[in-house]
Amino acid sequence: MNKYIIAFFLFSFLGWVWESIYCTIRDHKWANRGFLYGPICPIYGFGSILGFFIYDLVKTGHLPSIKWWMIFILGFIISMVLEYPTSWALEKLFNARWWDYSDVPLNINGRTSVPTSIAFGFASILVMRVLIPFSDRGLSYLSDTLSNILALILVSIISIDATLTISALTDFQKRVASIDEGFQNHMADIVNRVYGNQNSYYHKVIQRIAVFKLPERKKRIAKQLRQKQFMELIKDFYKSDVVKQMDEYIQHGTTTTLEHCENVAWISYLINEKLHLNADEKELIEAAMLHDLYLYDWHVPDPSRKLHGFTHPDIACENAVKYFDISDKEQEAIRSHMWPLTITKIPKSKEAMIICFADKYCALIEAIRLNKRFGLRH
Repeated sequence: MNKYIIAFFLFSFLGWVWESIYCTIRDHKWANRGFLYGPICPIYGFGSILGFFIYDLVKTGHLPSIKWWMIFILGFIISMVLEYPTSWALEKLFNARWWDYSDVPLNINGRTSVPTSIAFGFASILVMRVLIPFSDRGLSYLSDTLSNILALILVSIISIDATLTISALTDFQKRVASIDEGFQNHMADIVNRVYGNQNSYYHKVIQRIAVFKLPERKKRIAKQLRQKQFMELIKDFYKSDVVKQMDEYIQHGTTTTLEHCENVAWISYLINEKLHLNADEKELIEAAMLHDLYLYDWHVPDPSRKLHGFTHPDIACENAVKYFDISDKEQEAIRSHMWPLTITKIPKSKEAMIICFADKYCALIEAIRLNKRFGLRH
């Protein structure tokens, strides 16, 4: 699984390099061909995952050796299958096109074309015959621990990048800024009124509030109140035998799946509170506590779980629906928590977006075993 994740980033980067160089030479000016802020083109990464999967099936004898002309045909077809729906989805979501083949002969609505797919077909031969075997040998030298950490770091980076990109392309950032501005203006009005009427003693007290510098004792009390309220929200889950089963399996480092779910729920709770996002607290915490309810050890080699990273959100959601009465919004949040790895399952609510980010953050902290340093369960 980690090999596929690392390969996704490697070929996404190589795709970005190729497209940026080609378009810069063609247009005689710098062209950043990435959809995200970072130097990657995810569509190349998803193509490489499929290529790696076919390569592994051939290497293990599950598929016969593939001739070069078969690779060409596969590359031709797959490029069309990937380009058209991806272009359509990006245009529907963000009202923009990242590529347009309208001027290319034999194009289909400008989203894909025969000449470009022929080029991708020839490129597929190079990828399958040279780049993938070379990458496979290189990745085999990585230890399991190093590949785990590297994969988690890469997924965390792209998750943060994707969140920032989508925030910039939608009104999410504006809404958060608007909420924060309203809160700050309200606080400023209160402080100004108090400043005009109180003596110097109260002046000093309000000054502390205005700059949010609470005494350490008050900070501890506030933290205790937050923790108490959070524990009230999750206490019923620890009465469930199904939820308790998650404590039998390691998730990241030495952190169990149950501890990971509580960490994600806690970080989600803090994000919602600190940023004043007004997400539904009950649905947010429930979805976070159940987002990894797949009930098996993904570290144990099992061919049926080779694509664990892609499939476990659906398994967890099915279990959550089976054992708990959860809403459609909670189901969507559970199914989309691995985005952008599961590219078609984009978080569609505040609750889902918060859990998606909190999951990547906690996974990274747990993998490098700094739970205690960052106040997480361990």
